[in-house]
Amino acid sequence: MIEVIAHRGNFLPEGPIPEVQGKYNIPENTLEAFKKAFQKGWGIETDIRLTGDGNFVVIHDGDVKRFSDTEGVIDQMDLSQIKEISHKTHPEFKIPTLDQLCQIAIGSFIAFQVKRGSNPESGVRVGRAVAEKMAQYNLKKGILFDATLEEATILRSEFPWLNLSVSVGEENYSPTIYTPEQVFTSQFKVFNCIWADEWKINGSIYNQEMFKKFKANFSGRIDVISPELHYNENHPLSKNLDGLKKLWQEIISWGTVDGICVDYPTFLAKIT
Repeated sequence: MIEVIAHRGNFLPEGPIPEVQGKYNIPENTLEAFKKAFQKGWGIETDIRLTGDGNFVVIHDGDVKRFSDTEGVIDQMDLSQIKEISHKTHPEFKIPTLDQLCQIAIGSFIAFQVKRGSNPESGVRVGRAVAEKMAQYNLKKGILFDATLEEATILRSEFPWLNLSVSVGEENYSPTIYTPEQVFTSQFKVFNCIWADEWKINGSIYNQEMFKKFKANFSGRIDVISPELHYNENHPLSKNLDGLKKLWQEIISWGTVDGICVDYPTFLAKIT
């Protein structure tokens, strides 16, 4: 059974974030969006950042501008300041802490994305905090992704049980995106899972032969980012819901994938 992974929770309305963020009834990366997904039996994907006073919060962006329409950089703010921030159109929604998320997610699947700030150690510190919470709240079936190879090596030594997913794309679009040629080398054995992340070139990563090779080389989960998550990168399927549904069905038919991360979780749930 394929896991439905609701990107940043089950925000409403569903759809590519650049299209729907101005219409939110339930904003992304809020406790309400996470609760809604968990209640439906779905997993979630989310983003964890280090604050200026050493705490950890759930927010994609490095600042609060898009969330609140105010100024403030997460790693330059104390947690007390962040707790005062409200959503710009729905002030009842706040920026959650990592602990608040884990408290409502016991036993659920979470894909935690490592986010970094100006502190060069922020990646490892986020990864370490997430692993500790996963152990505390019975979330060990989840994954941590977007660690660099160097960060993953440190985290593997500290948390041998941790599901570390390497982000695989067709090019090195960021320091945490590795190509298939890189991940099939011996040094990447520190990762045990795959976070497949096709950005712009249709079929470059999402093809049956590639996923057979993933399965043969990695012992853990294989999860896929649906192309609408790269809406701004203009993936050929990112604005084509019918095309996305066909891709999901094809990926499911291969029998090698454990989860698909989508902005359309209700639509994916209908075909899983």
